[in-house]
Amino acid sequence: NVFTPMMMTKYAIRNMLLHHTRGSIVHISSISAHTGYKGLAMYASSKGALEAFSKDTAREWGGMGIRSNVVVPGFMETAMSSTLTDDQKDRIYKRTSMKAATSVRSVAETVSFLVSEKACSITGQNIHVDNGTI
Repeated sequence: NVFTPMMMTKYAIRNMLLHHTRGSIVHISSISAHTGYKGLAMYASSKGALEAFSKDTAREWGGMGIRSNVVVPGFMETAMSSTLTDDQKDRIYKRTSMKAATSVRSVAETVSFLVSEKACSITGQNIHVDNGTI
């Protein structure tokens, strides 16, 4: 959750610098870095570290036209969450404003926007796509 994205970022930035290109890096975090969920302390900590890394990357390389942002998804229906019971999922949904799972498509569309030129002035940000998790 931390070292692989750091290494990939390092090589992506090297490539952008070598070819004198501007670029956009998007990391994926988790709402668990901002809200407490039992049993996820290590996972949440690793995602928090990734968010700090992304913000510093934006600061260090923005002058070269390299942007870095983080998408912070809320709970989604994925293979990783398939073992949760309906009761466990309902408790998670109750912590959101919309009382539902986050749309995987919404997260993907946010990433697509951030790597596009439409987001050319957005860097160093954590974009929450989480159905209003509170």
